[in-house]
Amino acid sequence: MTEVKSLEQLSIILGYIVPGLIIVYIRAQFLTGRVGPHKDALLSYFTLSIFYLTAMNAGTSLITGSSAPLFEQTRYWLPILLGGATVFGVLAGLNASLGFTRWVLRQCGLHLPHALDSAWDWKFQNFPESLVTLTLKDGSRVYGWCGRGSFIGSDPKDRDIYLVQVYNVDEHGNWNMQTPGKGIYIAGGEVRIIEFIPSV
Repeated sequence: MTEVKSLEQLSIILGYIVPGLIIVYIRAQFLTGRVGPHKDALLSYFTLSIFYLTAMNAGTSLITGSSAPLFEQTRYWLPILLGGATVFGVLAGLNASLGFTRWVLRQCGLHLPHALDSAWDWKFQNFPESLVTLTLKDGSRVYGWCGRGSFIGSDPKDRDIYLVQVYNVDEHGNWNMQTPGKGIYIAGGEVRIIEFIPSV
């Protein structure tokens, strides 16, 4: 009996942490892909799980007519714990990415801090293919195409960048591709200015 009780207690503990963890992780994939250290985020997981499970428990009670907690309804527990949290995480991610809630609150005269931490993350979140001019810390310039095959680092400590194609620009401002397929990698912290030149 002691073993069964410990398993039941473990399922309850996991139930109040795992849904929040799933939601936060999936939401992050729509933004920067980064999730903070788990030891610092346990309270967030727990709080989010409470809100989520309260809503799911109420919904399940209405549908099934059962007043038992979700963790006692084994046929619903796993699908709601994993599947429902995944769907909720996708919806939360889409909302954060598209800014729907921010737009609604802005129409009401309220302003929330942005979900992203930096302009770098915001610009490259839904970045259209573009010519770019990079000014490096030593004053030199790199001209390139930032599109399919390029990579923009999202780690705040190492914002490196890879451009899939580099160009030479003459004194008249004409962009010339001298070596097709020649890309360039620039280490994090070397870029001082990025200019975006939309393709026409």
